[in-house]
Amino acid sequence: MKEKLTSLMLIIMASVLFSSCDQKMKELKEQVDKFNKACPMSFGDIMTLNSTMLDENVVEMKLTANETVASISALNNHKEEAKEILTMSLSKETSKVLVDKIIDADANLRIIIVGGQSNMRAEFELTANDLQRAREKFSNMTEGQKLVASNVLGMKIKLPLMIDDITKLVGLSLTPDALVYKYEINDGETGQNLDSAMSFMKYITLSQMAQTIKNGMLGERNKQFYQALIDCSQGIECEYHELQTAKRITFRISTDEIKEVLNGKWDNQLSAKDWENLGNALEEFGQSYGGDSLAYDDGVVDSVVYDENW
Repeated sequence: MKEKLTSLMLIIMASVLFSSCDQKMKELKEQVDKFNKACPMSFGDIMTLNSTMLDENVVEMKLTANETVASISALNNHKEEAKEILTMSLSKETSKVLVDKIIDADANLRIIIVGGQSNMRAEFELTANDLQRAREKFSNMTEGQKLVASNVLGMKIKLPLMIDDITKLVGLSLTPDALVYKYEINDGETGQNLDSAMSFMKYITLSQMAQTIKNGMLGERNKQFYQALIDCSQGIECEYHELQTAKRITFRISTDEIKEVLNGKWDNQLSAKDWENLGNALEEFGQSYGGDSLAYDDGVVDSVVYDENW
């Protein structure tokens, strides 16, 4: 009799568990259908979500990437960083309910990204445990911090990045109060001449930042990024390391100065005399180096290296 009662209890418990699992999968299916009906969804000028479907216990998302912004080969070469960006993006309010349902149903998530120009594919598999860890990791971050951190990761995928013939962006990091861009300069024997050019670099950077917020969808994305830096109390620091002289030249842009950029103060700040002085310094440097001129990056790069202690 005791054995029969035990068996009966096991059957009842199994029935309850199966019923609970079925309900969770049903809720997941309903959420997936809602998400799919909202497709296509555009994520700025970066990607478009074309479809979302549930196949057994796998939620599959298919996206098309604008490869002028998101390189498929870079995503494939940096899978872990790309997964970090994806899970951070999925922790935002627009995706939070779907992700919660995937975790509750102990399902998996497959993300397929196809290049809009090359048709190359990048595919990522995320388990419920992966999503759970990401949810816990990003739960205390503000939307501004997520935006800055995801941009940090995005740039990490692209590094090192040649800015011109002699300037290379080699690193980005977040300190407690600044986003730090680290450049290497192949300066030859011209460290002193480079100093004269550097005295104008902060002004050029501020002016170019002002230009980057004026270009349609990309400009709006840059504007949101600069605002996120302000919200996170992060200024900008640019550090140049001369390879031959080992000299380091640094300038800093405060959050107040970033606000000035957003408010239009730097739209037309450089005078004709400033540009003339800069041109003379660059020409002198170019003659010493043997090249034509020193080009500078077209504004602060809009994506940057996530510091887990931030």
